[in-house]
Amino acid sequence: MMTFDPSDCPHRRYNPLTGQWILVSPHRAKRPWQGRDEVADVADLPAYDPDCFLCPGNTR
Repeated sequence: MMTFDPSDCPHRRYNPLTGQWILVSPHRAKRPWQGRDEVADVADLPAYDPDCFLCPGNTR
């Protein structure tokens, strides 16, 4: 007789606090990555801007 293993099969769980059923996919993290890695643009920002009110020492 086979037993149910929640770490092996997709299943639903009931949240008694919210009264909702949620879907659990245990093998989702093991799926192969098919996207691409993107590098964030690095902008050359000045260390201090006298017109910026967020810089220390400046007023609005």
